[in-house]
Amino acid sequence: MIADTSRSVREALIVIGSFVVLSMVATWPLVRHLGNALPSDLGDPLLNSWTLGWVADRLRHGLVGLWSAPILFPVQYALGLSENLIGIAMFVAPVIWISGNPILAHNVAFVLSYALAGSSMYLLVRALTGRRDAAAIAGMIFAFAPIRASYHSHLHTLMSGWMPLSLWGLHRYFAARSIRSLAVFVVAFALQAWSNAYFLYFLAIPVVAVVVYELAARLGPAGVDRRLIWQLAAAAATILLLIAAMVVTYATIRRLYGLHRSYGDWRMFSADLRSYVSVIDDVSVWRSWLSGDRAPERQLFPGLIALLLTAVALWRRPRRSVATLYATIGVVALLLSLGPEPRVWTHRLPLPGPFLLLTHVVPGLDGIRAPARLAVLVLLSVSVLAGFGAARLLAAWPRPRPWLVPIVLALVFVEGLAVPLHLVAFDPKGRPSDRPLYAWLAREPPGAVLELPIHDWSIAPTLTYQFATLTHHHPIVNGYSGYGAALQAFLGGSASPLNELERMSDVLAMLRSLGVRSVVVHPRDYDDARVGTLTAAAIRSASSDVVAEQRFEEATAFRLRAADMASPMMQRESAEIDLRPLSVTASDNEDRVRMAIDGDPATRWLTGRPQSGSEWVRIALDRPRDVTRIVLGLHPRSISDYPRELVVESLNDGRTTVLYKGAVLIPLGRSITGSQSSPDIAIDLPSNVTQTLTLRQTGSSRRWWSIHEVRVWGR
Repeated sequence: MIADTSRSVREALIVIGSFVVLSMVATWPLVRHLGNALPSDLGDPLLNSWTLGWVADRLRHGLVGLWSAPILFPVQYALGLSENLIGIAMFVAPVIWISGNPILAHNVAFVLSYALAGSSMYLLVRALTGRRDAAAIAGMIFAFAPIRASYHSHLHTLMSGWMPLSLWGLHRYFAARSIRSLAVFVVAFALQAWSNAYFLYFLAIPVVAVVVYELAARLGPAGVDRRLIWQLAAAAATILLLIAAMVVTYATIRRLYGLHRSYGDWRMFSADLRSYVSVIDDVSVWRSWLSGDRAPERQLFPGLIALLLTAVALWRRPRRSVATLYATIGVVALLLSLGPEPRVWTHRLPLPGPFLLLTHVVPGLDGIRAPARLAVLVLLSVSVLAGFGAARLLAAWPRPRPWLVPIVLALVFVEGLAVPLHLVAFDPKGRPSDRPLYAWLAREPPGAVLELPIHDWSIAPTLTYQFATLTHHHPIVNGYSGYGAALQAFLGGSASPLNELERMSDVLAMLRSLGVRSVVVHPRDYDDARVGTLTAAAIRSASSDVVAEQRFEEATAFRLRAADMASPMMQRESAEIDLRPLSVTASDNEDRVRMAIDGDPATRWLTGRPQSGSEWVRIALDRPRDVTRIVLGLHPRSISDYPRELVVESLNDGRTTVLYKGAVLIPLGRSITGSQSSPDIAIDLPSNVTQTLTLRQTGSSRRWWSIHEVRVWGR
C-alpha cells in the first residue's frame, strides 16, 4: 500500500512538473516578464488582472462587498457584469498579497492553466484506458492544441482544466463507489463554475451524459441501486450550495438590469464548421494552410494528430463504449457551438441550431455571448478519444517502440506552438505621471469619481482608470466589463451633456446628486488635448459646484460640493390623468403631438429643429386640478433630446403660476441610474390649481426636443 502510494505521488510529481515546464515553453517569453507584461493585448487580460486584484482584496477582508466592485458607479453588483474569476483568485491571491501585483498573479494563473489542463486530462485518460503513454498524449492535446492559442486573451477560457478532473471523479465514483472520488467531482465542478460561468453550462453536458451512461450500464431487473441515486442527488445539491451565491447574484443582476445577449451577438460569435480547420496567425505550423476563418472566436482547430487518433478510436468501435459516449458529447458540443444559425463554410443551413432552442428553455443561457466557446468541450472530447486511439494503436503494435510516444508527444506540442507569445507591457504601479494623483485620491474622503475622458465603450484609457481603483479604492463612473452601464453610455456618448461646456454646472449638479464627489480630467487622454483643457476650465468656472482643485503633472482633480439635501416634497394623494381625450397643442409639429400621449413609448413628438428656447407643449385639463407630478418619457435612442431648460406653468382663471423652472439633468440622471429600461424626467410639483398646463423649453442646444410619452398625475 505504501509502495503504491509512493509510486502514485512520484507519478503525479513527474506529470505535473513536466506540464509546468512545457507550459513555460509554450508561453515563452512570458516567464521573463511575469510582473510587467500581459499576453495578447491590454483588453480582457488587463480586465482579468484587475478582477483578480479586486477579488484578492475582498478575500483578505472576508469577502465583504465582493460583488460591489468599484466600477460603473452606481451599478450594483458590478463584479457580476463579467466573469468573477473567484475560482482562480482563491489560488493566486497570495501572490497578490505578497507582491501587490495583479499582473503577476494573472500570468502565474495563465501559465498554470496549461499545466492544470494537461495534468487533469492525463488523470482522466489514464483511468479510462489504463495506459500512461496514451494519457500523456491526451494531456498534451488538451493543454497545447492549436485552439488554445486563440484564447490567449481569455484566461477564464484557458482555465478549463477542472473539467477533466471533475469527470475523472465521476467515472471513478461509478467504477469504485468511492465517495472521495465523488467529492473530487463536486469540488472540481464548483471550481470550474467559479472560474468561468460559461463552463457551468458547458460542463453540465458531459456530466449529464456520463451519469446517464453509467446508470444505464448498471440498470438491472430491479432497476438502479437507490444508493447511487441518493448519493448523486446529494452531490448535485452540494454543487448547488457551493455555487448558490454566484447563481443568485447573476440572477439578481439580470432582473435589475434586464441583461441578456442579443441574437446578433450569438450570430457573430458562433462557430462555422470551417472554424474547426482554422487557426490564428500565431500558430506557426498551420497558419499558412489553415487561415480560412478570420472572424473572432472562430479559430478552433484541435490539431491533425488529435483528429487522426480520434478516427482510430472510432474505427469499428462497439456502439456502446466510453469512446462512443465522448464522441456523442463532442458532436453535441460542436452542433451547439454553431449557434442559432449553423453555417458550413459560410453557407447557412436551412434549420435553426439547437443552441437557439436551449436559450428558450435553459435559464440564463441567453447570457452566453459566444457559443463558439463550446469548442472547449469539443477539444475535451477529441482529447479523450485521441487517448483511446493512441491506446488502441500502441496495444496493436507488434513490438515496443520506445521512441514512438516521445515523437508523437513532440509533434502534438509543436503543431500547437504559438511562440513567441505576443506581450504588451503594463506597469502594475500605473502610469508614473498618475501616481501622485491616485495617492492623493486615496487620501480623499469616500465618494465616487468620474475620470475624463469617459467613453461609452472603450478599452483605453478606461481600463487604465479602472486598474487604478486597486490603488485609490474609490468607485468610478467609468468601467470596462462584459456589459456597460447607462450612466457611462450617457456621459460617454456622442451627444453627452459633457460636450455642452456652457452647461457644465448642470452636469456637475447631476453628478453631485448621484454621489460623485470628484472629477479628474486627463487632457492628454482626449483625442484632442485642447478639449480636455477646455473641459477642465469649464469645471473650474462652475465655482458653486467645486470646493477644491488639485493640479498634477498631466491631470487636474476637482472635489465637488456635497449635494444639497432638499426638503422632500409632501406627497399628495393623486391618480394618473388620462390625457387622450384632452386637448393637447404644441409649438412645433402639432400633427405629431398626440404621439406623446398615445401610450406607445416607441412613438414620439419632436420639434424637428434645434432647441432655441421657444418650444412648448400645452395640455388643457378637463377641470381645475392639483397637478402633483409630470413625467416626460424618453427612449434610449433619443435620450439626448431632453429639454435643456424646462419651465412648467399653471394657468387658472387667467393667472399664470410657475411650478418648476430649471435644468432637468438631476431627475434624468436618477432615472438613467435606476433599473427601468427607458429613461424619463419625473418632476414633483407644489400644490396648485391648474386648468391649463404648459411645458416650456427655454434653453438652447443643437439637439431638438422630443417626448415619447408625457404623463400627468393630479387630483
